[in-house]
Amino acid sequence: MIVTFKSKAGSDTAYFENIALKLLTMMGRDNKVPSAFYAEDVSAALQSLKQELAKLEQQEREQLEADETDPDKEVVKSEHISMQTRAQPLIELLTKAEKKQASVFWE
Repeated sequence: MIVTFKSKAGSDTAYFENIALKLLTMMGRDNKVPSAFYAEDVSAALQSLKQELAKLEQQEREQLEADETDPDKEVVKSEHISMQTRAQPLIELLTKAEKKQASVFWE
């Protein structure tokens, strides 16, 4: 299933359901689709998302460093796309919605 985030402030942003639900959780929301943020809630959601992405990035960095220093562990570089990268279109939409005081909904 595809979940699409929409706002009058910017372009629609679509994600596969599993990624969208992770992003919603990072913004402090449940897995309810469809739903929405009122305009006055967008700033808090954006801040929460950025904080959670920073924590996740730090955890991934620490794990990679631990794997690289473990002589018994073979480190395999993958084509992994980070949540930080995946979240960028949503961050842009939320930032625009915050500036224009617009709500954001998803379906």
